[in-house]
Amino acid sequence: MSSPVLRRIVVFCLPGIGDAILFTPALTLLRQAYPSAHIAVITMFHGTAEILAANPDLDEVHHFDFFNSSAWASLRYLRQLRRDRYDLSLMCFPSNRFEYNCVNRFVGRRWRAAHRYHRHSWRNGWFLNNIVVRESGAIHNVTENLRLLRAIIARVGSEIPAADLPVDAELTLKIRVPPDDARYADEFLTGHRVARADLLFGFHTYSSTFKNMHRKCWDRQNFADLIAQLHSRYPGARFLLFSGPHDEEVTKFIIARVDGRVIPVRETNLRRAAAIMQRCRLFITNDSGPMHLAAALRVPVVALFGPTDARRLHPWSQVYTVVRRDLPCSPCFQYSPAPLSCPANLDYACMREITQAEVQQAVANLLAQTSPLNTGPGQPIYPTA
Repeated sequence: MSSPVLRRIVVFCLPGIGDAILFTPALTLLRQAYPSAHIAVITMFHGTAEILAANPDLDEVHHFDFFNSSAWASLRYLRQLRRDRYDLSLMCFPSNRFEYNCVNRFVGRRWRAAHRYHRHSWRNGWFLNNIVVRESGAIHNVTENLRLLRAIIARVGSEIPAADLPVDAELTLKIRVPPDDARYADEFLTGHRVARADLLFGFHTYSSTFKNMHRKCWDRQNFADLIAQLHSRYPGARFLLFSGPHDEEVTKFIIARVDGRVIPVRETNLRRAAAIMQRCRLFITNDSGPMHLAAALRVPVVALFGPTDARRLHPWSQVYTVVRRDLPCSPCFQYSPAPLSCPANLDYACMREITQAEVQQAVANLLAQTSPLNTGPGQPIYPTA
């Protein structure tokens, strides 16, 4: 079906890096449904723009820091976007804020697509959009985004028959590592005397402090002890510790306790960090943006979950293990503007009670069961006791 009304499309990827990566299967579907459309993405975090800049499904990627800009500067920027006359404006999942829906209403000339959330639904202005799907609450975020895209196609039509579009299972995370970044990764690892044959573990041990997301992390001492145990079990292994500005204190803590066995990766350019990460044999992490980045790069992942929902946020890949405590109160985090808290007043026991033995077993199981070439969405493999 022809769809001349969608000549220009703008996508707002305003949440963090992980959420943007989880939107890439929807971007693939969007491009296939509207191959002649001009598609732009607006991000609020610089790292998100870096990751999406190499995405072949996009014509433009722009970054604007709404949080740290004045109301007047934000309004000027939105007026500029409005003058670009986008036929469709859509919000990637999750975007449960009144301000986001106002932005969608202001910029979208004809069609405005977003989710209606379970929490603060009316307060957050879902009705400002004219293509809306209800948040499921029980499916993966990738699928939530694809549901929104299917709703757009059903309402507006597409340039090719809907029957010829890929089904959800055929759509995977899409990250491109440009050749220059791959060469940089080779030089970085060679400079640290890491050979291609070395068993290389990657770690991300912290998270952003935004909305208290750092409280969903395993304790730093646990990570230091885990590295020591893995070094004892795999004497030839090397360890990369990926670190951003929020992680530096934790990174220094771990490095001071592992006798120089860790190589810190303090690369601020996320495409270069991704190129280094791609060389890892296995990645061990809290629920975080780097977890999704590793999954997109087809690196096997051991993911530690507590207050966030592993059903909705597990690595979207074939080769991962989720380690979590099945407490009555977990998961407790809901998509809303409210910061993360522990409503059961257990001081995040869901993370504190994850043991060294469980994580070590998960690592051993995943190393035994996978190869670095696995790809595609799959099911979690839970570690044995």
